[in-house]
Amino acid sequence: MEATTTSSIATAVASSSPAVTAPNDIISSYLPRVDQFYIPEWLTMQFIANNLISFTPLFSYGTTIISIEKSKTALGFSIDICATMLIASILRVSYYLITPYEITLLRQALVMIFIQLMLLNTSLKYRPDEYKYQNLKNVESFIDLIKEVWYESFEMSFEEVKTKHNNNNNDDATFNDKGKVLSDMFQKSLNFSYKCLLVFIYKFLKFFDPSFKRFGSFWQWNNTKVFWRFLIIFTLIQMIVTFSISKILNWSSLEQFLGSTIGSLGLFIESLLPLPQIAILYKLKSIQGFKLILLVSWLCGDTLKITYLIFGAKNISILFFLFAFFQMSLDFYIGGQYVYYKYYYKDHDNYDDEI
Repeated sequence: MEATTTSSIATAVASSSPAVTAPNDIISSYLPRVDQFYIPEWLTMQFIANNLISFTPLFSYGTTIISIEKSKTALGFSIDICATMLIASILRVSYYLITPYEITLLRQALVMIFIQLMLLNTSLKYRPDEYKYQNLKNVESFIDLIKEVWYESFEMSFEEVKTKHNNNNNDDATFNDKGKVLSDMFQKSLNFSYKCLLVFIYKFLKFFDPSFKRFGSFWQWNNTKVFWRFLIIFTLIQMIVTFSISKILNWSSLEQFLGSTIGSLGLFIESLLPLPQIAILYKLKSIQGFKLILLVSWLCGDTLKITYLIFGAKNISILFFLFAFFQMSLDFYIGGQYVYYKYYYKDHDNYDDEI
């Protein structure tokens, strides 16, 4: 009887007292909750990469806006960067209406438009007099350059060739002279074509040089309202034409051609982003006014973009890769300019506030 009572009491005490659990079991029981709290299912590497690609422009160009606001001047920064990124981003959004691509790149284009509008407003607010149209240099006209190349390539006029041919009475000499003239004219034609190509490249690069006047004073207007008027008109025309052809008229053949043209043009314009900065550094022969953080952000952005295109993106054209690598090569060229003008150029000036 006593044994039974003792056993019952022991059982009751055991049932009323809490169970003793090993420390490892306690920790493991909380691990899933910790994982769910700190690492939710939606927080994946793909999610992080997508948002880095989309919102990197807020940091890279936001720091430039802060720097201009602090210094109260946009000297050393080219507002052509705003034009390049705004036009390219608007074309990219328009391209999405025809050929939908990765939504992350579309979100990046919209974020880029937003931050570039803020940067343009700040740059125009503190635009120095050196960037005003009346203070810029005149560039040679295309016709004058072609005429100069023509005179350099064809020194002997056709009248002189004809006179020399008429004065020569020997048939063999005439035949040899004809062959020599034809060979000489062929070489001069090749030389002329080569120099014309150089003229095209020269005019193309000068268009991106902010220190020279452009045709129609494009993006060099003294009236700031013209900048906003141009952006509004360009956006409306682009969107109306694209939407009408792709959604209303439903012209499949023209839609495909227009989509390819808009997409390629947008990517090409964006890849030319570093050219104005290259021109400024070459002109100044120094790093005055150049923000190193801007170059670092460009390189980081290009690295993230290329990494994303290789590992994370889907339904992407090969043109995205080509222009992305071309743009990164120009950024590396700016990096070479920075190192050269800061450390190796003989007449370089060191500035402690370039960052």
